[in-house]
Amino acid sequence: MSGLHNRPALLKTLATLAFAFGGIHVGSQQILPVGYAPAWSPNGARIAYVTKGDLWVADADGTHRGPIEKDADTPSWSPNGKRLAFERGGYIWTVRADGVDERRLAQGFHPDWAPTGNRIVFDRGGEIVSDLWYGGDARVIAQGEDPDYSPGGTLAFVRDGEIVVRGRVVADGTQPAWQAGTSQLAYVDHGRIYVTGRRAPVAEGTQPAFPPPVHIEELLPDLVQRPPTDLTIAGRPGHWELGFTSLVDNVGLGPLKIVGNRAPGAKRMRASQRILLANGKWHTNADISWLRYVNSPPHHHWHLMHYDTYTLRTLEGDTVVSDRKSGFCLADHYGIAPGNWPGRKAVFLGNCQQYHPDAKHVVEGTSLGFTDRYPAFFHGQNDDITGVPAGVYDLVHRVNANLALEELRYENDAASVRIRLTWRNGVPAVKVLRSCTDSASC
Repeated sequence: MSGLHNRPALLKTLATLAFAFGGIHVGSQQILPVGYAPAWSPNGARIAYVTKGDLWVADADGTHRGPIEKDADTPSWSPNGKRLAFERGGYIWTVRADGVDERRLAQGFHPDWAPTGNRIVFDRGGEIVSDLWYGGDARVIAQGEDPDYSPGGTLAFVRDGEIVVRGRVVADGTQPAWQAGTSQLAYVDHGRIYVTGRRAPVAEGTQPAFPPPVHIEELLPDLVQRPPTDLTIAGRPGHWELGFTSLVDNVGLGPLKIVGNRAPGAKRMRASQRILLANGKWHTNADISWLRYVNSPPHHHWHLMHYDTYTLRTLEGDTVVSDRKSGFCLADHYGIAPGNWPGRKAVFLGNCQQYHPDAKHVVEGTSLGFTDRYPAFFHGQNDDITGVPAGVYDLVHRVNANLALEELRYENDAASVRIRLTWRNGVPAVKVLRSCTDSASC
């Protein structure tokens, strides 16, 4: 454990080592003035951290900060970047990367996700426990605390103030953190960060976190859901609908590209996401959804399913009404995403194989700086409010609700408006009380 492997690569990685010391630092740069417990996302693009007792995420340079959970500590990313483990009140919890689907796992502290993605290790009462991330198979695997897995599956932990790996003491200290692709560990001793194989400390601070290796950057999209607008009520006695306009911007690093292919004899197409890489090549995120042919005027083309959802919820978060929209044909019709997009160019201008129910292949998507906009009542842009009691509700729009699409960020996938619904002589009326970006709870 004491030898250095690939010294130039190690020195480069030390420059991007994240740690807490008067805020969050990456190398010598303070990227966040307040915060601690930094944890890198698997693609190295984002950092989870704790500030004022709450869990937040930010880009690797400290920009685009967003809250995830209140009252949370010691975050750890799942290997696919879709969930975070954390501790709260003496228990281990997990939550999706967009702040949805919070689950309590077990009593314990200092969670770390196993590289296989199906288990989480944590400490409890001086023992290292491994459990399925959703619970049901807790096992004691060692005596100690503060466990940390290497990407290759080697476990380091602390026992009596010493770092233990494979039953052998490798250093005096606490808070072990592996450097991916090497046998090096960072650790803390008396407020200083050390790396095995180096006698001198590399930084003043605590809670070190090595960035993951990134060979070729993925130019991921970032789908930002805007709050619903243009709320309108239409209908007749016995059947009333609340219509709205939905807008989703792509403000990421690359396009959202969807490719559908239909097998012989199949009624639907399987949809895959094509991800642009920094070297100009493409990576495939397979089977993210499916497409079906919609034959409903004015729609006669292939629709991507499960892209955006619209729900009316109580203030406690219970769903009252869900939309019945059949799908989306994504295209670059609206170059209205906020921000400066020099060279913005429409690429996806197809009609999703309109009038071709026999099509075997379709391409659709959203380029950088473009917006998918659907007006009120346009083929499912509405919720049925027949029989919904008068009261105050949140109308929530959420893109990528099942996190099947790979994105740069997830915490901005939902937005909402708070409304007051009233009835008079059997006719509904709605008033918008406020509009909330990046939040499903207004």
